[in-house]
Amino acid sequence: MPSLVEAVRRVLNGWRSHPATDWLLTAAVLGGHGLLVALTGRGDILGAPEREQRLTIYTTGATVVALVGSFVTAAIAQYASASGRRMRVLRTAPHLASQFRRNWVSVLSATLLISGTCLLATVLDTKSDPGDVHWAVEGALILGVARSYRLLWLFNAVIQASDKDLADLPQTTAQGPR
Repeated sequence: MPSLVEAVRRVLNGWRSHPATDWLLTAAVLGGHGLLVALTGRGDILGAPEREQRLTIYTTGATVVALVGSFVTAAIAQYASASGRRMRVLRTAPHLASQFRRNWVSVLSATLLISGTCLLATVLDTKSDPGDVHWAVEGALILGVARSYRLLWLFNAVIQASDKDLADLPQTTAQGPR
């Protein structure tokens, strides 16, 4: 079992180091779903509803992603303002610093792309969706799922480092420092 755990850990670490892999994952899932729909004629999640329901899905998607984007900027501010030995290492160690920057930028840029795709779909989706705009939205939402996991990992890493740095500070009592 330890070898399986180590293998999963290596895969996740490799994935975290390369945000571009989210695009490959998105293409694989979207392509697989598209193939399934083409072969069976069923399962087109966003193509089946009427236009009004698709528009509701698009605007809801854009709204949710915009809200997540505000959390992302708050998290980046927390990351940038946190101090302590571990946070300094996260921001300055060559491998970690570049990995964190790539991940933050990938998450923030994805929120803009997904929100923009959803809003553009509200304009381009006509009664019968002849351009199959809903597939672009589905792809954007799949990318959003991958980037959401990445965001959770970033939040967790920053919180853990901040908490450990805080635990390193000298304890104080009502009478002053010990």
